[in-house]
Amino acid sequence: MKNNKFSVPISMTAALIGMIACAVSCAKKNNGPESPLPPPSEPLPTNSVADNTTNTAPATNSPAISTETPATTNAPVATTTTPEITNPPPAVTTTKAPETTSLTDTNLPGHTVVVQMPTNAPVAPTNFYPPVVTTNSGSLQPMADESCTNFFFRFRAGYEHVYHGDNNDTYTLGAKFYAYGDGLRDNVGKNGWLIPDADAELYSEYVPKPDADRHPGSDSGLRFRADFTWPWVHWTTLMFANSNSVCPFCKPLTMGLGPTVNLGFDHLYNETDFRFARYAGLRLTFNRSGFIEYTVGDTDGLGGTRQQVIAEIPFYESRDGEVRYYLRGLWNHGSSARPDILEGGLFLEMPFSTIVTPSKWGDFVPFTK
Repeated sequence: MKNNKFSVPISMTAALIGMIACAVSCAKKNNGPESPLPPPSEPLPTNSVADNTTNTAPATNSPAISTETPATTNAPVATTTTPEITNPPPAVTTTKAPETTSLTDTNLPGHTVVVQMPTNAPVAPTNFYPPVVTTNSGSLQPMADESCTNFFFRFRAGYEHVYHGDNNDTYTLGAKFYAYGDGLRDNVGKNGWLIPDADAELYSEYVPKPDADRHPGSDSGLRFRADFTWPWVHWTTLMFANSNSVCPFCKPLTMGLGPTVNLGFDHLYNETDFRFARYAGLRLTFNRSGFIEYTVGDTDGLGGTRQQVIAEIPFYESRDGEVRYYLRGLWNHGSSARPDILEGGLFLEMPFSTIVTPSKWGDFVPFTK
């Protein structure tokens, strides 16, 4: 019985000691040193992406720089954090061009420009036509001096048919003088409307005989006319505008309207008398190279008050504007029973220098390039 009493405590003590020993061994295992990490991977070459943060020049024998990230097969894979990128993007080698578009560029889509109106109302210029000056050849050229007045001569020749109770064909030769008062109009300011445009023409052709002549009709003679026109009303039309055309009416037309006065004389070569003519009316001009006018007046030797319509219509003009072909017509009607005067023909106008310049003779051929 005594053995049974001690066997129980001994067995319990042994079991307790075994449990304590087991707990101590487990604690030692948990508090022991960590297992060593695997050795680090081999260092990357000096020209790799990882070393682009330094300014060290790449080795001469190193491979070409690759834009792809090299594979790291031996490096440990992080499980909790993403590796930090130490390679910055390559520097930009080109400089961005500065913006040259200003804020006032109206070509920008959706851009609205606010235009402020001037406090003072604009004043219309006194000179409607641009200032021009003539060269030695007589052509009209723009000039910077606005105070000039234009004077130039032109030679005129043509073929004309005249009717005054008879029918006669005649050649016409003459000269015409032009004077535009643009510069004078600028100088006098508000009184510029008093300055006219003037032209004077002297030519040899068939002129009508006096009504008292024993053989009425027309005969060769000399005619002189001086015209004064005040271009008070102007407007421009682009209806038939074509900048590459030799037709004067196929360009932008500047039209002028104003009063006109015609003074002159008719003289027959077989007589000694000079029969004066005076007319006044209205003239419509086209770019100053053509016109249509209606006047009323009288001519010495022709009975009664007479009405007269004259038209000069240019249909060809050289590129430089020096050579011009035009059609001219005249109708003169009197109150008496005498027949009307009808004239019509084809004419050529050019500077005198064109005649002696062979290089300009090609302008005599109409509608050529």
